[in-house]
Amino acid sequence: MSQSADVCIYGDSIMRGTIPVALAKYKFTVGEYLDRLAARFPLRILNRARFGAPVTKGAALLKQDLARSVTARYALLEFGGNDCNFNWVEVSASPEREHFPKTSLPVFTETLEAMADDLVRAGSQPVLMTLPPIDAERYLDTICAAPDCSRENILRWLGDTQMIYRFQELYSDAVSRLAARRGLSLVDVRSLFLDKRNYRELISEDGIHPSSQGYSIILSAFQDRLEALSRASV
Repeated sequence: MSQSADVCIYGDSIMRGTIPVALAKYKFTVGEYLDRLAARFPLRILNRARFGAPVTKGAALLKQDLARSVTARYALLEFGGNDCNFNWVEVSASPEREHFPKTSLPVFTETLEAMADDLVRAGSQPVLMTLPPIDAERYLDTICAAPDCSRENILRWLGDTQMIYRFQELYSDAVSRLAARRGLSLVDVRSLFLDKRNYRELISEDGIHPSSQGYSIILSAFQDRLEALSRASV
């Protein structure tokens, strides 16, 4: 069945407006922000973001949508936060072994680029998004609150806590490089977080999802990008 929208969103829990309320429990606030966006721009928005989705799941969902003739003028691609993650239980159990992220960096970049190509062929304009930064200390606390996760073992494997931050940044930087190389539109939310003095207040207690203030910054970034795209199309 065909379906059209002005904006189609493909992403993970960030694009669901996810905020933790307890260990492994979350609330999804995306409706609030989409309503605020719709009040400024009369848009039909189709949100296909999925909690926990890596880029490979997003690519499969996009192919399904294109096969069903789902079309959009703009398509946001927001991935990387789950792709760069590790199986921390396995890391904790065997810190002396080599471990790999859910999606390797080359596969992540290739898959994201293929999604952009598919969208262009379908007549949509892809818009990429950098990753909001994480708070490595809080995120390590979240990881180690889970059963069978030893802080000592995980830190032994990491080398230092900030390795979590640096590895996630590799994936965000890959998004920026892809956008520059292919001339794709980019919403650089990461820079908007990092230049704030109250940086940690923009990130939730789990260390990985933005706080309400953080999501407001993301909303403003999208409003600015939509205004720029609208001007460019006139």
